[in-house]
Amino acid sequence: MVDRQCIYLYKDIVNKLDAARHNLSGITPGIIASFQNISESFLNAYSEFFPSECRILRTYVMRALRNQYLSGDEIHLINYLINIIDEDFDKKVKQPKIFISHSQRDMQIVEKFVDLLSYIGLDNNCLFCSSIPGYNIKQGKGDIYEYIRNEFNNNLFVIFMLSDNYYNSKACLNEMGAAWVLQKKYQSILLPGFEFSQVQGAINPREISFKLDDKIYRNVALGELKNVMVEFLGIQDVDSSKWDYQRERFFAQIDTF
Repeated sequence: MVDRQCIYLYKDIVNKLDAARHNLSGITPGIIASFQNISESFLNAYSEFFPSECRILRTYVMRALRNQYLSGDEIHLINYLINIIDEDFDKKVKQPKIFISHSQRDMQIVEKFVDLLSYIGLDNNCLFCSSIPGYNIKQGKGDIYEYIRNEFNNNLFVIFMLSDNYYNSKACLNEMGAAWVLQKKYQSILLPGFEFSQVQGAINPREISFKLDDKIYRNVALGELKNVMVEFLGIQDVDSSKWDYQRERFFAQIDTF
């Protein structure tokens, strides 16, 4: 699995190269050897995701190894390219995932919603929902709270399933706070019986949200959310007639609650 560790190591060795240029001893063979080793690891890890940046980096690495030296301008450019890769890491390397933030007491509705999402191609590799078997924590993955904390380090789109139960759950409010602090993309869905005036906390009550029992707007709103998820995950859109059928089936089920 590709992670950020190689970025940190590369930044460290490039900074050591820069510092060595100003020392009396200069850039030693040992530093060059370390630079060669970490460069090979870095380029092998990231070339698939950042082909243009790594192609330029490879040119300067080969020049440095040939000359046993890097100028200040060359080091500046290498640092610039590494920073680009660091900034775009989540977007290009980490697999995007949908995170359903909900109260377990609302599991009946949430289960129907997850079932609907399965029809547009969301499986347990791109959807996490802690209450639903198959979409929750896999056996052997450890503590649930530690697992969820780690999930928030991923490239997430968070769907808040808001209700009285949600706001009475400390775990749910922690998830909301984490999504806000980490600036995750999100959508709020108000469960039946819950009003915009009841929305509190870190999210805007009328920003990117809709009510599941709003029979005038919910068809359009849910369709827009579906389009956002398809684009975010980079998956093929579902056939419109299939989507229309499954959406109406979903609404018919939750209207009985």
